[in-house]
Parts: sequence; C-alpha cells; structure tokens
Amino acid sequence: MAMSVTTNVTMDGSTVLTVRGEIDHSNATTLRQEIVSAATERRPGTLRVDLGLVTFLDSAAVGALVAAQREAGTEGVRVVVSRASPFVQRQLRIAGVHEILGSPGEQDSSRIVF
Repeated sequence: MAMSVTTNVTMDGSTVLTVRGEIDHSNATTLRQEIVSAATERRPGTLRVDLGLVTFLDSAAVGALVAAQREAGTEGVRVVVSRASPFVQRQLRIAGVHEILGSPGEQDSSRIVF
C-alpha cells in the first residue's frame, strides 16, 4: 500500500497530518517534506502527525520523522505524533529513538511528543 497524507485544521487551530499506508525509503522524504511544509506554511502552535493508519515503518521513515521534527522546531512548531499504532511504537523503540521522539512519562502511550 502506498503512503498518503491528508492535512486538516482542527477547531482549536492545530494542524493534523493523517498518514496512511507504508512509509519506507521510497517515500520517507515525501513525509518529511509534508511535515516541514505544513509547519512552515501554516505555522501552527502544534502540528499533529497521526500514524494510526500506518501499516509499515522502516528506518528511513524514522529518520524522516526525526529530521522533520528538527526542521519544524526551528520554525517554533511543536510536532506531536498521535495515535501511533503498536507496530509504529515498537519500531520507534527498536530503532532506539523512542526517547528522542517520545516522552517516556506520558500517560497516553498512543501519543508521542517530539
């Protein structure tokens, strides 16, 4: 399944990027660009990346999330990964970036703040 990204603005003004499908080396750069573009064009206080419908995530995808987080941060935008599936959460832990991307003390384990 190919990756698709949908952008929505919520009532509170935050921007949500809903990602579906597989994220791998063939489209990880596109994901990074989508996140950075939403951050720089919309400049929301919070940019949520909903990964609840992601069925596959490889190391290139993890790298894209880290790079996008850093780039968005330079624009003053807080990026929050929400609804991460158990598979995605596991991949972030295996990659060893769950502490960099996540907030270990969070009550809501489906939400990773970075």
